Amino acid sequence: MRAVYIDREFLENELGQEIQLSGDSARHLIKVIRIKKNETILLLNGKGQKCEARSTRIDRREIDLEILSINNISDDRKLSLFLGLPKKDAFESIVKMASEIGIKNIYLYRAEYSQQDIEFTDRLLKLEESAIIQSNNPFRINFLKVDNFSDAFKDYSNVVHFSTFSSTDADSLKFDSETLLVIGPEAGFSQDEEDQIKGFENVSTVKLDTYIMRAPTALAVASGYILKSF
Repeated sequence: MRAVYIDREFLENELGQEIQLSGDSARHLIKVIRIKKNETILLLNGKGQKCEARSTRIDRREIDLEILSINNISDDRKLSLFLGLPKKDAFESIVKMASEIGIKNIYLYRAEYSQQDIEFTDRLLKLEESAIIQSNNPFRINFLKVDNFSDAFKDYSNVVHFSTFSSTDADSLKFDSETLLVIGPEAGFSQDEEDQIKGFENVSTVKLDTYIMRAPTALAVASGYILKSF
């Protein structure tokens, strides 16, 4: 079923009622999806709701939709990301990938080797919305800026640091609670930062037998490694 992102909350009393869409959401349905009258589509609001709706009227700029069902999804996402800020293009790829994977929180940390801060532009938010539509993920990512490791690590019993340099200190990992995945910028964390990370009792370090990876590639590989352990 084709989907569209809508930044609004759906109420139970709207079942069977019609709503009108205009602006970017309507434009996407009309120009990109090319929706037809009486077609059923999926509405996603990034807040845990999935709604099915049927188009009843379409003109050049507006669409009327009848709400057929409202499904409230429980947020059971188990994986979050602590990210040493990479370059802009890598970060944009990570946001799209993280949405498709189902990452709950991304903690943004300006590491010693990070080259720039990240600005949350309209383009970045649109990229996330596009990934939500592509994956049918009912939730947006929570972005949180932190100044140190402790601000994020303290909230997790399981923290897994994927390191380019430090050796593995955990042969097999199994998790039954939320887990924080730690990835550095393109040049990795500094030795001092590596030492700080290893100093936390709830941190396990994993070094995979791979070449040096770009940050988006590291997220794809590391998240697959973690998700199989739940």
